[in-house]
Amino acid sequence: MLIWWQQSHQGFASLLTGRLPICAQHPKQEAAVGQYFSRASSLSGIREVAESVGADVGTALRRVGLRSELLRKPDERVPFDAICALYEHCAEEWGVPDLGLRLAVYQHLEILGPVALVTKEEPDLRGAIRAMARNLVIHTNGLVAGVHETDGIAALSLNVQLTGTSTRQYMLLSLAVARNVLEQAGKAPVDLIEVTFRDQDACVRRAAEASFGCPVRFGAEQNALYFDQSALDRKIEQTDAAYHAIIDRYLTSSRDEFAGRISDEARGEIARQMEFGDCSLETVAHSLRLEPRSLQRRLQEEGLTFRDLVDDWRRERALSLVTRTRLPLSEVSLALGYADQSVFSRAFQRWYDESPLACRKKDLSLRQNSLGFAG
Repeated sequence: MLIWWQQSHQGFASLLTGRLPICAQHPKQEAAVGQYFSRASSLSGIREVAESVGADVGTALRRVGLRSELLRKPDERVPFDAICALYEHCAEEWGVPDLGLRLAVYQHLEILGPVALVTKEEPDLRGAIRAMARNLVIHTNGLVAGVHETDGIAALSLNVQLTGTSTRQYMLLSLAVARNVLEQAGKAPVDLIEVTFRDQDACVRRAAEASFGCPVRFGAEQNALYFDQSALDRKIEQTDAAYHAIIDRYLTSSRDEFAGRISDEARGEIARQMEFGDCSLETVAHSLRLEPRSLQRRLQEEGLTFRDLVDDWRRERALSLVTRTRLPLSEVSLALGYADQSVFSRAFQRWYDESPLACRKKDLSLRQNSLGFAG
């Protein structure tokens, strides 16, 4: 039985009786409806890392507007930006540029809370990872996960939704935890071929390669773990089939509790599918268990179209790829689904009133000036 069930005061008994105390688990939610959030379990390990370097975690939490008691309430929802800001602040103030990797030592499958339940329903690791990706919104709606298999290689990608702060440490942590989850769910080590990050290297390459046990590449097209596809075939010990319907009902209620507008759900699915270049109204509607016409109609009720959401994703991702990576602009164009770079350049000009090249040069200059000022 999962540790999450064992530690829950209400967990399994509530599932059996049909009472789903989701609201009771979140008596005081830190995030407003519609805002990106994460469960406070994402803070696991921050106290231990602080103690290891002689820092005060309470001061750091207050700096970003979070309460210390959240460390004892893993199920509460916390603003996603605040968690990312906390990690960046601690990494800089405590002098630990590999903070995310250090936190990952304390974070495994259990931090996903109810999302971890799906691993007991699926016959193999492939199904478990895909099911966790579908239900990830219960743990956080600020992170999008996807699995892609090609030529014998599996890629598990993790990408954040638009956020107003740096996500460097959050992504270091997230990919390291993803490796932990793969190994724990599959009950065997996973030999990684490569790990890639969108952000540029910040003096953590050596620590990252030691942690992941493989080459690590920064300034890449996506944040991802690459490993042999056969690892996904590993069998998983399932719970009694009689519990599956109960688990499904619990997860459905949890998703409904955390779900926002249909446009928010569609944005998350678009982000997941666009990472691998295969996204359409039909595929997104299918993933949301809707007919394409129903999805269109519900988006129209919010004054939106499917094309609006795809355009929004491209605009946000374009700025991230242009400013946070050194990918050639031709590759950025392809990553965004543009076959013609000139079409991408015109779109970028429309979005940001400057060309992608000018934007990249300006961002690089600002970074260099910032480093010079800091020195």
